[in-house]
Amino acid sequence: MKTKIVIADDHPIVLAGIRDVIDGDSRLEVVGQAQSPAALVELMQTLAPDIVITDYNMPGDDALGDGIKLISYLLRNFPDVQVLILTMVSNPSIIAEMYRAGASGVVRKSGDLKELNVALSALLAQRVYRSPDLPREEALPEAGDASSASLLSPREFEVIRLFANGQSVGDIARRLNRSGKTVSTQKVNAMRKLGVKTDQELITFCLSSDLFN
Repeated sequence: MKTKIVIADDHPIVLAGIRDVIDGDSRLEVVGQAQSPAALVELMQTLAPDIVITDYNMPGDDALGDGIKLISYLLRNFPDVQVLILTMVSNPSIIAEMYRAGASGVVRKSGDLKELNVALSALLAQRVYRSPDLPREEALPEAGDASSASLLSPREFEVIRLFANGQSVGDIARRLNRSGKTVSTQKVNAMRKLGVKTDQELITFCLSSDLFN
């Protein structure tokens, strides 16, 4: 019996590439594909796949969220599934948090999609896959004082949520229909209120304090 896989990405060309790789493996079968978190969850409920291969960031679904929130939701509601993440993110703290949330593997989109074969073989053997091209998982520090987040305006909160999920200031500006200067100012103001001085400190604080859960 073949292992059932559902794939999810908001870019059709990426879905086609993933499917092409999987179709070449006789052990695997793609039973469904989605382009949003909501569509992914619907397929999960109806198809009960063994493995999910999903993009880390799929915009357009505030209810389910994206990134870490999506991984946590999938593992909480479908505990028997293995989740393999595709991402452009390379920040060690974010990658570490993906594994903490329950991801069985992380693969860079910018690499060779054939790496999926290696990752899927690891998952079929019930092993966690760690790409040699990604930074190793690092221990995150103790959670900071998340109460300082109450000082953030709604717009500042949204900016750092998206930034912690791996999006650049430019990406956030386009997504929220704001100027890059405005988003940059809101990020700097949020960092000041949270008492962090670098991007790495900001990401680590957001993830280790469960700020967006």
